[in-house]
Amino acid sequence: MPHRDLLAALLPPAAYDAAAPAVDLSLRMEGRELDRVQADGARVLGALRPFVWQQWLADWERVYGLPGPCARGGRLLQERMALLALAFQERGGISRAWLTRYAALAGYEVAIDDFRPFRAGRSQAGDPLTNDAWIFAFQVTATGEMARVFRAGQSPAGDALRVWGDPILECVIAWRKPAHAVALITYATTEAAACTV
Repeated sequence: MPHRDLLAALLPPAAYDAAAPAVDLSLRMEGRELDRVQADGARVLGALRPFVWQQWLADWERVYGLPGPCARGGRLLQERMALLALAFQERGGISRAWLTRYAALAGYEVAIDDFRPFRAGRSQAGDPLTNDAWIFAFQVTATGEMARVFRAGQSPAGDALRVWGDPILECVIAWRKPAHAVALITYATTEAAACTV
């Protein structure tokens, strides 16, 4: 039922005639505004569900600080939604699985290994001595070809002949790792990774 009719039903029947031109005009104007507010209310509630109401996505990204300092340009809507979903989950704590998923969303396949401290009775001879600050370090191994090579005719003069590493992956890991931890990033070619499996 339109709000105009609801407002008309609230009028005392003996004092007001809802069909009178001035009263009818007032009821229609106020009813139209209440109809608009009711329709907008559903859209405002939709802001609580950004995966359904995507017009609020930019606002959610602002709140969560997305895309962050490591973002590439031209991200697809699905990538933006996936990063937002991950940002929702990250409030529960950072784990190796979470960091691996985050790197995968950025487009990288990584494996994360912790350094266990050397313990008498538990460790064996030959195990690395990873005590002291090593307990705060972890190793991120990225697969794929991570070297960028100078190419005649394509690279400008003054570029390095070969550059290793991936600044975007390193930025993502440094941005999302626990604050007290040290991330050591290593790169393995796909052939070397296939041999170690």
